[in-house]
Amino acid sequence: MIALKLSILSNINLDSLIGRLSKLYDVYKTEGYGAWIQEIINPDSGLYSFGPDMVFIIIDGEEMCNGQSKSNSTIDTNISYIEEAVKNNPDITFFVSNIDLWTRKIESVKSGAKERRLEFLWEGGLFLLSSKYRNVYVFDLKSIVEDKGREQFYSKKLWYLGGIKYSMKAEKLLEQQINRCIASAKGIRKKCLVLDLDNTLWGGVVGEGGLEGIELSDYKEGARYKDFQRRLKEIKDLGIILAIASKNNFNDAIKVIREHKHMVLREEDFVALKINWDLKSQNIRNLSQELNIGLDSMVFIDDNPIERESVKRELPEVTVPDFPQDTSELVDFAIELYNDYFYTLNTTDEDTVKTEKYRQNMKRRDAQKSSASYEDFLLSLETKIEIRRLSAENVQRAAQLTQKTNQFNLTTKRYSEQELLAMIGERGFEGFVAYVSDRFGDNGMVSVVITKHKTDSEVELDTFLLSCRVMGRFIEDQIIGFIEDLHKKSGYKKLITYYKPTEKNVPVKDLFERLGYTLLDVDSTGNKKYVLNLGKSSTCSRKEFGELRAL
Repeated sequence: MIALKLSILSNINLDSLIGRLSKLYDVYKTEGYGAWIQEIINPDSGLYSFGPDMVFIIIDGEEMCNGQSKSNSTIDTNISYIEEAVKNNPDITFFVSNIDLWTRKIESVKSGAKERRLEFLWEGGLFLLSSKYRNVYVFDLKSIVEDKGREQFYSKKLWYLGGIKYSMKAEKLLEQQINRCIASAKGIRKKCLVLDLDNTLWGGVVGEGGLEGIELSDYKEGARYKDFQRRLKEIKDLGIILAIASKNNFNDAIKVIREHKHMVLREEDFVALKINWDLKSQNIRNLSQELNIGLDSMVFIDDNPIERESVKRELPEVTVPDFPQDTSELVDFAIELYNDYFYTLNTTDEDTVKTEKYRQNMKRRDAQKSSASYEDFLLSLETKIEIRRLSAENVQRAAQLTQKTNQFNLTTKRYSEQELLAMIGERGFEGFVAYVSDRFGDNGMVSVVITKHKTDSEVELDTFLLSCRVMGRFIEDQIIGFIEDLHKKSGYKKLITYYKPTEKNVPVKDLFERLGYTLLDVDSTGNKKYVLNLGKSSTCSRKEFGELRAL
């Protein structure tokens, strides 16, 4: 596995932080911590010779403005340097910190705090860059300082003894936040949050106190549960699906969800409701199968330590955090859940409607159960497949799919937005995305295909993936058929394809055998290489249960 190449640039000494990160990543260290501007604006600098995937620029506000009379021009000049670097290096992802200006200057109240205005000016400039360029994000150092307090974040003793401005605790928090940013940029986050009900989403036991007997309100004890639900809904709106696994009488619990005036999370906010007296581990296992997601993509929240231990024991792949003993900490707990398991750099249109798409899939599953045969079910879906060229307009979701799709992913190559954008301009590269809809709704973009032209007669399938939401409907047959026909018409004689096995893509290990490709080679690790002679008709019949249109 190729190590991530990372650089930490700063205007202060962060050697110990860089040392810790070097244990996890291939990290570029500058000669002198004050040289960050020279590093980013000089195309021949050591930074660009190193070729980082990501660059973190951690700026200490006081050092940046020191000796510059804290002028606006200092802010504007440094923002322009960063913009030049971001614009000239679209294949590098930049994270640039906002600033905290902690002044010890003694002055009157009337003189005003110029530091605050400079903080807002710097952050405003960064957000303009973030909206203008895909490859730059704001690294929220200011919030870390605010959460922990300046007395804990800065170290006066280390500063006077060794020129080290941040405390050890601060550097650990920065390391944690850097790791979150990296994981999110690489598409590593959990997919589903499974929730208990009694004493979790509300206080008390609904089976004992009824609708009016639980704690859920705008004030006092009930307010902590309502605020907790507000934060969970915010997590859901970022593309994380919510489900319920609760031991309860269904009618009692659903009455609260549907009718209680202080419920923030309603029935439509959940992809599934497992409200029964079955083991919670069994309900979670069933959810995994019904949603077609791995158990390792799920986080389970329950106030009862016995239930948590049971799920840990029966389903070790599921993440089970401790529930706060003091429920006044529920909001902080929700924020920790987000930061630790669901941290998100940006969202796509697909993310905002993800719950509805999973609910549509549940309806499809019900329709399948009532169909006379599986073929009748597939025909009844009235599936429509639309294939488009990969472009700047759809590259964000395409990159997300390459990073997250595991089960139907033949080569499991992961690409960032910047890498895909660079590919679009390459000669010999072709990228396609497929959208699927049916009578139950729109599945959105579900497939990415990337081909690379090797010779005048040979083309290679670099990437072929399909979202788990539409697996089992033979949509892949029609997509690969389109790719074959396109390149055949372009004069290519051979299509080379691959299968590289992982723990999760076993469902497609024999895909190309089924599609009539010839196996050329299998190595000791199970990697397969195939070829299809485009000049001959395939002896394998492709299954078509939908209407395909190419734009």
